[in-house]
Amino acid sequence: MIDEIVIEKLFHKGAEASLFYGHWFGKEVIFKLRSPKNYRIEQLDKKIRVMRTLNEAKALIKVKNYGVNVPQVYEIDTENSTIVMKYIKGEKLKDFMNSIEEDRKQQIFNEIGKFVAILHKNGHIHGDLTTSNIIITSIQEIFIIDFGLHNYSDSIEDKSVDLHLFKRVLLSSHGTDYKICFDAFLDGYSTEYWKAKVNESNEIIRNMTTIETRGRYIRKEDRK
Repeated sequence: MIDEIVIEKLFHKGAEASLFYGHWFGKEVIFKLRSPKNYRIEQLDKKIRVMRTLNEAKALIKVKNYGVNVPQVYEIDTENSTIVMKYIKGEKLKDFMNSIEEDRKQQIFNEIGKFVAILHKNGHIHGDLTTSNIIITSIQEIFIIDFGLHNYSDSIEDKSVDLHLFKRVLLSSHGTDYKICFDAFLDGYSTEYWKAKVNESNEIIRNMTTIETRGRYIRKEDRK
């Protein structure tokens, strides 16, 4: 008899959570487990891990309903602070940027811009937009992953910060492609955002420039 739930191997270990590859009732999945932190009071630690697990899982469910490609959530295990989600088979965008043509890069980043605009229009801030958190599948589907730092906000400032951090990632990790990629990203973002809130996308992008003059958020992308 085949076990219905099997955790097979550690996929990635992060500061806040570990990802394990396995199977869940015949489906390939990732188990995202938030481990206890010994430096926190036990009851407080449990509360934080449960809260963050629920926040991420609920965000994934909501944004998937908006048409954004994110991993499907199969189960939320609050007792063990674990999310069981569909395993997205593909490559991180970061790992194959140098092997794709310029026009394809523009297409990809234009589509990413549209996805992020959909998030923002609906009050979702990803919080950790990087090329490591974008997966391209073998059939060229684009998935945004890792909503661990997700929060809800409809403020211009928070949306601008989301864009600014992505820009910093492109500058620091993909400098030679920065301009064509970020221009395509902003084009997709503005085009999609314009459908719902005509002038707000321009305000968000302008405010991103203001943020840059403050010297804030410069090193946040170094988490990856």
